[in-house]
Amino acid sequence: MKASSVQKTSVQPGKGLRLEGVSKCFDEVQALSDVSFSAEPGEIIAICGPSGAGKSTLGRLISGLDIPDSGSVQLGGALLSELPPQQRRVAHMFESLALYPTLDVFSNVASPLRAPSHRGMFNRAQISDQVESILHMMDIAHLSKRRPSELSGGQKQRVALCRTLVQSPTLFILDEPIGHLDAKLRHRLRGEISRRQRRLNQVTLWLTPDTLEGMAVADRVIMLIDGKIQQVGTSREVYAAPANTTIARLLGDPAMNLIDVWLKKESDGLKVLCNGERMQVSEPFLSRLKATGQLHVTLGFPPLHTGLNETSAAAKLRGEIYTIEPFGKYTLVTAEVNGVYVKAKMPSGFQSSVGSHVQIGIPVDHVLLFDQKSGELLNGTFPQSHNNEVFEPNTIHSEASM
Repeated sequence: MKASSVQKTSVQPGKGLRLEGVSKCFDEVQALSDVSFSAEPGEIIAICGPSGAGKSTLGRLISGLDIPDSGSVQLGGALLSELPPQQRRVAHMFESLALYPTLDVFSNVASPLRAPSHRGMFNRAQISDQVESILHMMDIAHLSKRRPSELSGGQKQRVALCRTLVQSPTLFILDEPIGHLDAKLRHRLRGEISRRQRRLNQVTLWLTPDTLEGMAVADRVIMLIDGKIQQVGTSREVYAAPANTTIARLLGDPAMNLIDVWLKKESDGLKVLCNGERMQVSEPFLSRLKATGQLHVTLGFPPLHTGLNETSAAAKLRGEIYTIEPFGKYTLVTAEVNGVYVKAKMPSGFQSSVGSHVQIGIPVDHVLLFDQKSGELLNGTFPQSHNNEVFEPNTIHSEASM
């Protein structure tokens, strides 16, 4: 965007968000490094990454609570560095919640609509209607007269979320908006909130360490690791082809299995070893491994497609059952191979015992190959069925919550 096209006086509704080369360092810690992305009005962007990745810092820089060391942030056609926080048209829900302890639930939620910046915009009846509507959506209308000290942690989180969503900004920043709620309520509210936000012509940034939650609500997912954007894509794109093993470890519940293998030349041919244990592999799969041109490769494959004692599997590895966890719809089995752990989602009727020897069937049609040294996904090594992968974040997440 040319500098001459940026309006420095005010944030205009109906225009998007744009970050270019944003960096921030605290003392000697690089919190954000060269972060660039854009978001259009009505779009939900999930910023996903583990604790300490820089998600909250990013939100604070956009809101004006911190100042970037370099780079620019534009919102609604305005350069935000030219505007104080109260003029940025940003509604920010903080992870710390920051409720007013002397106000009841209704007054906490209504406080942004009664602020000096909104004076004269809403009459008492309009404020009451908007607040009551959002309280009902969050199932806390019956708590409207209580003060924060009388609420549970989950109830406080819903009040803070209501106080943010009742506003009509150009940008919503939701920092772990449902992270402290119980599983069933999280599952319901993430659908309600994302449906509501898509009806609005405003940008929503959803900051969360729960990658599956982000995938379930967002139009696009940004994987932020150690202050750097490592991947941007739709939920389907990120889930089907994580850019590296760091991201792969954050996908799924349980996460993708990752095992290191070594291709060793012996007198009777090329062998595949996993931590000293020989893996039986079919010729087509061996050809895939050889095509990488590397002797050390990391295999990534989902527990959902991992089998146990399947004699027809195209890649097999001997192990010992380490744990068995029944989850109702399925049983999660962890097998050990010389200190390497592999998880398999088995039918609920799976019968075995801890310590039993088992043959692990590796689903070669669902295996991704990663560079063992860098962790990067090896391009051009996708299995034939890769394009037919089905992405169902709601199904995966709800099963994990059972």
